[in-house]
Amino acid sequence: MRIVYSRSQREEDVATLAALKKVVGRFIAHRVFYEMSARQRKSRQLYSVKNSFTVGQIAVEGDVELVVTIFDAHNASHSIEIVNPHTLRVYDENPNRGFAVAFYAEEDREFDVRYYLRDEGEDERAATQTALERITLPQLFEYLQDITNADVVDVTSAKN
Repeated sequence: MRIVYSRSQREEDVATLAALKKVVGRFIAHRVFYEMSARQRKSRQLYSVKNSFTVGQIAVEGDVELVVTIFDAHNASHSIEIVNPHTLRVYDENPNRGFAVAFYAEEDREFDVRYYLRDEGEDERAATQTALERITLPQLFEYLQDITNADVVDVTSAKN
């Protein structure tokens, strides 16, 4: 698979899945607009599906063939699966328009398939972490130690 960067007009071969994961990982917890379009080569018919959703998780696997699966954070039954893309184009030339990518694949040699994803910003509905969720494990143990070692006044002896 090749990655094409719009800003510098350079192409790179992806040596590892980690590089691909880093590029698509920017979409996690962000709202995205996506369009899947397929053009039939012989008849020039175009099929297109559009939607927007919040990305919850992205899985990139590549044992026999490269498979990129993008999961909807708010709908467990909705996901996008991209099988054996040959090129990833990164649209990063205009920061004001947002970050976008397009995967290009072939389906049975009859269709050219494109999966376009555009970052629409962070999801406002995403749960924000509470102070307890942000605390580290050592901080938690320190806090527990402090409250268990605190001097406790016996209420019955205080009355006398």
